[in-house]
Amino acid sequence: MSSRNIVLQIRYRDDGLRVTCNQYLDAFPPDFYRVVIFLTDSAPAPETMAIDVDETLSLELSRRQLKGFRLEARRRLRELIENYEPTLILAHRWKATAIAVAALSLTPKKKIPVFSVVHALHQLGSWSRRLVGRFILKGRCRFIGVSEAVRQDILAAGFGLKPKDVLALPNAVDVAQTEKSLLERQAARRFLGLDPEVLLCGHVGRMVGAKDQKTLISAFAKLRQRLPAVHLVMVGEGRLESDLRSQVKSLELDDAVTFAGAQSQAVRLMPAFDLFVLTSVAEGFPRVLLEAMVCRLPLVATDSGGIREVFADDVKLCRAGAVDEISDAMEQCLKLDGAVRRNLGEIGYRRVLENFSSEVFRQRLLSFVGQNRSGEFS
Repeated sequence: MSSRNIVLQIRYRDDGLRVTCNQYLDAFPPDFYRVVIFLTDSAPAPETMAIDVDETLSLELSRRQLKGFRLEARRRLRELIENYEPTLILAHRWKATAIAVAALSLTPKKKIPVFSVVHALHQLGSWSRRLVGRFILKGRCRFIGVSEAVRQDILAAGFGLKPKDVLALPNAVDVAQTEKSLLERQAARRFLGLDPEVLLCGHVGRMVGAKDQKTLISAFAKLRQRLPAVHLVMVGEGRLESDLRSQVKSLELDDAVTFAGAQSQAVRLMPAFDLFVLTSVAEGFPRVLLEAMVCRLPLVATDSGGIREVFADDVKLCRAGAVDEISDAMEQCLKLDGAVRRNLGEIGYRRVLENFSSEVFRQRLLSFVGQNRSGEFS
């Protein structure tokens, strides 16, 4: 039996959630041995994980092996659990959670607590997941939602969970580390190939339906009719990129919109922006807004999902999909006196320090874990 504290983190693959998943590992004290298991794809080497990880492993399971009863996945994960005898298990996303709990059911004498992290809205509503949640997961794991909106979504999923079983834990940002990574404003603009004096709206995000960049481009087109010199830069890629490029072309905005592609540590480019805009129609909790606030940028965002929780109650957000409303908000922000815009940036920066820092995240996670360490959930 292991005499050391071990946190076993199970992920589906090494993807866009790496930063958030790493944050969970980083919250644990130095005496915890950190092991990351990927269900599919090859595991990156520990030294490339951008965090202190002791081991990374991959089950390299196929999609077929991750469907249905997942017998092979359960067997192999059970063997690893028996080998490491972890203090607790962190499972990110549905498949990792279901397989972890099923693997533990094959070793009923081991009372190892499982904490399931849900990163987005509307992940648990299918009839099959409701059945698994109510009859297999209930009483065997606790849940963590990345916002209060996600927490309420989990509680409404029909698993029979009590409010104490689910923690709302907003994503956080390491303020000091983020600031160290930032490029100076003009250096960021040179990297993007942009005029050093242009008035610049910025956006960072995957080009998928939930982010609704189509509305952003439409709002920007209306804004440009009133502010002809303004420019938009979009950092990211995704399955809708070609559609968005076509939209830009049809609106004759080719010279006014820059598609910057996916960028490693995109936050380092944010100092180039004069305004950050997020027009999502569905969000669990947008870390990108926290990063923009660390950069002291004024923000225009939609009132969708967990976005509201980023802001103070007196901040006015736009309705999702409301092109005119979003365009007007962008114009108002860009026309603010420089001192007023800087003051807005400072307010956002202080809000991150007080509510969404790594230390606040660490304290809340460890408190929840500490209350549920026995693995014997009611």
